Amino acid sequence: MKAGVLAGGEGTRLKPLTFRRPKPLIPIAGRPCIDFVLRSLIASGFREIVITTSYMSDRLIKTVADGLDYNASILYSFEGTPAGTAGAVRRVANFIGETFVVAMGDVLADVDFRAMYDFHRERGGVATIALTRVTDPTQYGIAAIDSRGRIVKFREKPRKEEAFSDLANAGIYVLEPEVLEFIPPDQPFDFAKDVFPKLLSKGLPVYGKLLDGFWNDIGRPKDLWRASMEVVRREGREMSIHGVDTSGPLIIQPGAEVEREAILRGPVFLGRGAKIGKGCTVSNACIYEDTTLEPGARVTNSVVLERSRVGARSEIIDSVVSTNCTIEADCRLAASLIGDDMTITASSRLENATVSPPPE
Repeated sequence: MKAGVLAGGEGTRLKPLTFRRPKPLIPIAGRPCIDFVLRSLIASGFREIVITTSYMSDRLIKTVADGLDYNASILYSFEGTPAGTAGAVRRVANFIGETFVVAMGDVLADVDFRAMYDFHRERGGVATIALTRVTDPTQYGIAAIDSRGRIVKFREKPRKEEAFSDLANAGIYVLEPEVLEFIPPDQPFDFAKDVFPKLLSKGLPVYGKLLDGFWNDIGRPKDLWRASMEVVRREGREMSIHGVDTSGPLIIQPGAEVEREAILRGPVFLGRGAKIGKGCTVSNACIYEDTTLEPGARVTNSVVLERSRVGARSEIIDSVVSTNCTIEADCRLAASLIGDDMTITASSRLENATVSPPPE
């Protein structure tokens, strides 16, 4: 069975985190976002996969490599010009030739793709859209379905007063090859904005199915933190560390060090080479590879990425700190976003701030 994974977007809402890495490679509890969807597809029996890529494609391809670690055949399609979600699939039409799955590589998706594929084949429609319940329908395409799951109404990002459903398009589709005939070859075209409304207007059967598994958008920094915490809840475990106060689910990779009198309140992820100093508190947070928290530092509801340093007694709350940053001693960051290679000088106070290098 075949699948396409769309991984060409720039991750605009995550900037500056995506200045130097494509959104599909943003880490979630130690794994690149795209890794979750690839492993889910392969576990569901999809072992012929094409990844469409554009932004920082060389870094994406190098990370995913040639698919040997995935026990799958993985090909790549480079988009020189943006083609939209549907246009990107249209460009790999020669690869398809049968019922196929499309998934987004920049959304956390650990789902049962086979169950969705089987539902689609059983219903006999031209397309099936994975649906998930959301609290704010205005941020997504939404659908209304009948008793058999057939979509009777679909609207992309409605205003609040126009929201007729809380069932949101999760960006995962099972499609028949004939759907490609509705995608023009020479202009940007999108599944949610263009293809599905066209199919529905012609009376063609399009179905929706609630996802089996875990799905989370990571479009904003807060979403990245929320998705990471959910993964740790699912995959972590409680553990005891001598001299350390621990509770809740933890993922601690080999080589991470936690000094005595530290406090870990799970969900917590500690990457390889992370160093948590004496008296530090880490609560509902991810501390990535080779990042150091100096004595007395506190990180709460936050993500601190690779090779960063948080100075003694500094506090980070509801924030994301990117790669190779230095937060000097006695700082307080709240609801802030710090880009790569930034230094926050001692005793600084930041709230709702974005500190970023210029894009390269």
